[in-house]
Amino acid sequence: MTEKMLVEKVKGKHLSKSIKIMEDPKHLIAAASPVAWKILQILNDYPSYPGEIAQKLKVNEQNIYYHIKKMEKAGLIEVVREDKKQGALCKYYSVKYPSFGIELGSKGKETKIGNDKSYEKLNQFFHEFVKDGVFDGYIVVGSPVQHGPYLTSARDSHYAVDLSMLIGNFCSLGKEFAVKLDTEVKAEGLEKSNLILVGGPVTNIISNDVNEKMGTRFVWKNTWSISSEKTKENHLDDDIGIIAKIKNPLDRNKSIIIFAGLKSEGTKSCIMSVIQHPDKVLEGLSSDKDFFRIVRGLDRDGDGKVDYIQIVE
Repeated sequence: MTEKMLVEKVKGKHLSKSIKIMEDPKHLIAAASPVAWKILQILNDYPSYPGEIAQKLKVNEQNIYYHIKKMEKAGLIEVVREDKKQGALCKYYSVKYPSFGIELGSKGKETKIGNDKSYEKLNQFFHEFVKDGVFDGYIVVGSPVQHGPYLTSARDSHYAVDLSMLIGNFCSLGKEFAVKLDTEVKAEGLEKSNLILVGGPVTNIISNDVNEKMGTRFVWKNTWSISSEKTKENHLDDDIGIIAKIKNPLDRNKSIIIFAGLKSEGTKSCIMSVIQHPDKVLEGLSSDKDFFRIVRGLDRDGDGKVDYIQIVE
């Protein structure tokens, strides 16, 4: 079977999930009967074993076994765990793919989804954080109370709201809150997850832990600055910030994205830049190497608020 990506528009949002294309028509037969279809619907909701399915559908258990074996052989379902019940070994099954279908070999039509270039860059940037159309990870903000080695309270956590709205264009929310305080991530042992960190090492203790593993990073020499791995220059302005994407040092199969400024204005500038100019800011993004971008927020209309972004590096 060939795996492809299915994109659908739901309530103004584009949601994506994997779809397996059946290349052998015999696979269709396994799911063709009404009983087999009901079994698939159950296993799509939660893993179950034949005896439990038989009770739910009020069907003879041998009939369930018959369809289970056919669908497992066709590659539609798989065993996800085994458990003992009353001395017998029970195999729990689940659907192998969230969607499956057939193709007749015809070519698709070109479809535009917003700004193609921007959408492509953002989709690539957040790719590891979307699994079957659902957000897979945590947005981590600094605690609003004094905490961490510098005993500071975060003032840039609210910028995660705009960031969350941006990510909502690519996926839906899972069963739990996507936003966590840095102290919660520590307490719950979630450091090995996909993480989007908002705020620098002074206000976000998870950013502080990751900082030393970064090429372009925050350094302390009488004052805090951002040190560029590429130019070796130190940036000191309050409205400067880092946008970075690296592999999680604790689990290389996971990713970490950082939006962090020397002050809250710098963090705001980072998030604004990805929202307003993703195609420019994310230029050079690659899936096989770390990504760093230094940006500055500017006030063009003189009202004291950042309204324009400059790419520094």
